Amino acid sequence: MICRTSEEKHSDRRFQCCLKPYLKVKKHRAMRTSKKCRTAKCSQAKSIPSADINHLFNHEAMLAVSHAIEDLAHETAKGELISTFQHFDNFLHQEERYRELARRLDAVRVWAEGEPPTQKDDIDFVPIFHPELTRYWVVLFDSPEIHAILFCKQANQTDHFQRKVFSGYYSFNPFVVRSLRRRFELLSCGMSGVVNHFERYFSPQMPDSLNDFDTLLATA
Repeated sequence: MICRTSEEKHSDRRFQCCLKPYLKVKKHRAMRTSKKCRTAKCSQAKSIPSADINHLFNHEAMLAVSHAIEDLAHETAKGELISTFQHFDNFLHQEERYRELARRLDAVRVWAEGEPPTQKDDIDFVPIFHPELTRYWVVLFDSPEIHAILFCKQANQTDHFQRKVFSGYYSFNPFVVRSLRRRFELLSCGMSGVVNHFERYFSPQMPDSLNDFDTLLATA
């Protein structure tokens, strides 16, 4: 990325304010996603990595960034929010929160596998039709002034939420946000051919080795 627009900087500042209440991890452990990458050296403790860089997230970091983007959408009170929940059972714990978001936003779309909740006019439920898409965790918010996305893919093979590790990034780049929003619009139309394109050009980099996952999952 050559430069950051004023919109990105504005989105980032507001996101950081929303993120603070969710920061519980006191230490940050850097992990290599490839043997060619050097492990970052931090002189100070960090909980959440910088935007637009591929990282590994445990469940606490994923929830912190997800809720911060949702709060950012709630404060903005206009725009579209797209979220994936892997399975609709995972959405039930967040249903009231998303009903409130739907009352303030132009559109809220929830993607997941399985049987969707009782359909209501405030939230659009989109069943995932391709098994590869169930590995993604995406929270995307797009409005005229504010843009934010958390885009990750599960890197390990567990069904236990607290043991899940995701590889991906978060960004405030309007082009990135709107490009991925457009892909979700095409996927919602049932264009299965988009999945291969989606995987090829947007899938986050996976780590070469899973041996260090226990280190990442250990309580800081």
